[in-house]
Amino acid sequence: MRCRVFFLWEAFSVAFCSMAAVSAGEAQSFSFREPAPTVYWVVPSAVGKEAVAGKPEWLRAQRVPGSTSFTLLGSRVVLKVDAAQTLSQALAGGPLKLDRTVAPNLFVLQAPDALTAAQEAQRLAALPGVEVCHPVRRRPARLHGSFAYKPNDPYFHLQWHLENRATDTTVRLGPDLNVRAAWPFTRGEGVLIGICDDGVELTHPDLAANVRNNNHHNFATGSTNGMPMSNTQVHATAVAGLAAAVAGNKRGVAGVAPAAQLASLVIWDASDNLVDEERVMDMFQFRSDLIGVQNHSWGNAGVEQLSLSALETQGIANAVQKGRHGLGVVMARSGGNDRLNGNDANDDGYAQDPRVIAVGAVRSTGRAASYSTPGACLLVASFSGDEGVDLSGGATTNYPSLCTTDRHGVLGYNSSGPGDAADYGFGDTGFSGTSGSAPQVAGLCALILSANPNLSYRDVQQILILSAPQLDLADPDLQINGAGFLVSHSTGFGVPDAGLAVQLARRWTNRPTVTTVSVTSTTAADIPDDGLRVLVSGTGAPPDVQSIPAFPSDCPHPDAATAELPLVDVGQALQPLTNNLAGKAALIQRGGSYFVEKLGYAAAAGARFAIVYNNVGGDQRVYMGGADIQFVPIPAVFISQDSGEALHNYLQQHSEARAQLWLNAARWSLQVTNTLLCEHVALRVQFEHPRRADVRLTLTSPAGTRSVLHHFNEDTNSSLGDWTFYTTHHFYESSAGTWQVEVSDERPGQTGRVLGLTLTLYGVPIKDTDHDGLDDDWEMAHFGTLDCGPKDDPDQDGYNNLQEMILGADPLTADVALQLDLSRWNEQFVRLSWPSSTNFTYAVQAAGDLTEPLTVLTNLPGAFPETEWFVPYTNTTRQLYRVWRP
Repeated sequence: MRCRVFFLWEAFSVAFCSMAAVSAGEAQSFSFREPAPTVYWVVPSAVGKEAVAGKPEWLRAQRVPGSTSFTLLGSRVVLKVDAAQTLSQALAGGPLKLDRTVAPNLFVLQAPDALTAAQEAQRLAALPGVEVCHPVRRRPARLHGSFAYKPNDPYFHLQWHLENRATDTTVRLGPDLNVRAAWPFTRGEGVLIGICDDGVELTHPDLAANVRNNNHHNFATGSTNGMPMSNTQVHATAVAGLAAAVAGNKRGVAGVAPAAQLASLVIWDASDNLVDEERVMDMFQFRSDLIGVQNHSWGNAGVEQLSLSALETQGIANAVQKGRHGLGVVMARSGGNDRLNGNDANDDGYAQDPRVIAVGAVRSTGRAASYSTPGACLLVASFSGDEGVDLSGGATTNYPSLCTTDRHGVLGYNSSGPGDAADYGFGDTGFSGTSGSAPQVAGLCALILSANPNLSYRDVQQILILSAPQLDLADPDLQINGAGFLVSHSTGFGVPDAGLAVQLARRWTNRPTVTTVSVTSTTAADIPDDGLRVLVSGTGAPPDVQSIPAFPSDCPHPDAATAELPLVDVGQALQPLTNNLAGKAALIQRGGSYFVEKLGYAAAAGARFAIVYNNVGGDQRVYMGGADIQFVPIPAVFISQDSGEALHNYLQQHSEARAQLWLNAARWSLQVTNTLLCEHVALRVQFEHPRRADVRLTLTSPAGTRSVLHHFNEDTNSSLGDWTFYTTHHFYESSAGTWQVEVSDERPGQTGRVLGLTLTLYGVPIKDTDHDGLDDDWEMAHFGTLDCGPKDDPDQDGYNNLQEMILGADPLTADVALQLDLSRWNEQFVRLSWPSSTNFTYAVQAAGDLTEPLTVLTNLPGAFPETEWFVPYTNTTRQLYRVWRP
């Protein structure tokens, strides 16, 4: 059993033991020396009930009769004497006994009880030569809460990404960044964020205090003017407000890091053209000794692959190798808004660079935004708006946009409104896109660096990973990697919790220097054309039914062959299916409703996978997009009308037929003997393929984690040549073992080959004979055996063994002690919170003081990293709380 008792003796406490004020005539007074003479009034009715020899152990006293503030007086006495007075003279003939000598003339004495202590302290205080004499006290004090008070910015209630609660209540409406848990420790002080964009409106009243520096630069003109070059350029001002708008100024909004400074680095000219690559290089390395964080809410504008130039690559290298005196500039970058076009963040050389933090977007519900470009290179995600999302029957749902700073007055997204409303975007004029999610992470990085300025850019990346839970566990793309982390191509490792990130930063030990290991294969191979197939078995199955070519969808992809299952024809599936399809596959005809609806009905009926066939077009196939927006949980493929009708007709006569989804791919096995604790992983592939839209490329680690590096897309006009792909999905896995590369072609007509490939692993060397990712010496020191796994959590504190090793913590003892915090939430409520784990239930008990029995107020299931409970606020009462875990 673990428990902590929390005492609060001042007006900041919460309700229960309300005491009437007393007059001097109703209470006994005692005069002590502290060192000045001080009178305490002891309330007879308020003495503690627990007693020594029938007398109270504690006395409740007021320094001012009628006050609501109390001090407890105990049974021990503090005595300080000058040189002329001896201890023996002071104690002669009295009941006090020496218990502790603190200094040659400072003592703690023990009395039989609290009342005697008060009487004797008053007697001794009157003696000559006594400098200090009073009972040992529990004095009024308040905990400086670890949860910041709600800021007075009038539009803060619209900033759901910072705090997603019902207005002026404690009711949680959805996930948020939890910034108020970080702000008591830091608000970004001492960190300069570079907004690399189209120019921040430096005169904006909610930004002005944070842009008063000389670090702005326009790379189009070479001037130091960081203002937009055109009245139509509004993007950077919105981005800047999300990162670091001033908080608590009774104006507008708050940024994630409201005390950080902002530098406007203008890289778009007046015609909205990006400056040349030399100027972009200059921007990356600009004042890297001063700028700690850069935000880049821009990237690839088309469906083609966009590589970094040699100059840009060097600029980033200079920033991360030399910036911040060798610790490296931290770069946050938006992952892109082209999900519905089939794009991948790995096709953007800016976003997939392992030296930057690629950020996806999630809605207010925590689900990936409909536009947010997926990719194995995404590290984390954050919040943004999502409008006009197709659900079923053509209906749309508009998720809330981000509320942030806008160009002043009639300029910007919002040109009208009462008061200063036109200076801010919200509602229909609010901000959306991964351009909005990236600056939130940039602001969070500023909080992290402010809490611990000695962190490298790699340390910051890893703190984000360890503080980022997945907010939508229905995402079928989620997989648990070999280190026990949930990771997705839509959201990376999840959405960081600012409070937890700052907590980790404050106790973080810098990671060792990164090293690399490379393995190369020069084995060339042809890529099988049109390799995604529906395989059908059954009596007399004709050749055109046995192996049917298929197009993929954006549902889960059958990279590994599915089981061979009974196939059931469910027609057009326009309504929820009454069939029990558990352990079976569904054949569905196109038409009458959206793909996502049909596939959703099949999944709800228990189907393990689905095959949709065209109702027109003969041999034509289409790509089924949009299903991943709704997270259809089963694989699905699309086949032509000719193939579908042939399969339909065959099933009419052979209901026993079985089907399987199978991918014909070229495969390579790369053996890695070096043992690293992986960080980023790179795969360079030298292709010869005239149409990159056809190609799918995956990398699977020895732990079984699959990264999708390239997939079926709409870029049918580009070839695929030499490209290096990056993935974050193998963070903290062991490098040793066999890595599998699979390359397939999923559209007919153009064929290609792979000439060679190189796998490069970035990480930290460890001694790991069992290849589980845990250092052998660390395991033996803590467990005496190598039998424990990285995903195990023996102390059940919510941190698995791998995380404990990274943090330098004891895996057998909870990382954070069970201690209580009481913080003012708003005018109505106080927030009680404590570190907790989902493995336990916690009981909240309360009493008026130590002498009263504790009453159970509630039992709460644990959450990670903390559990919260709210009680009404009043400034006239006080309470003792105890939280315990059976």
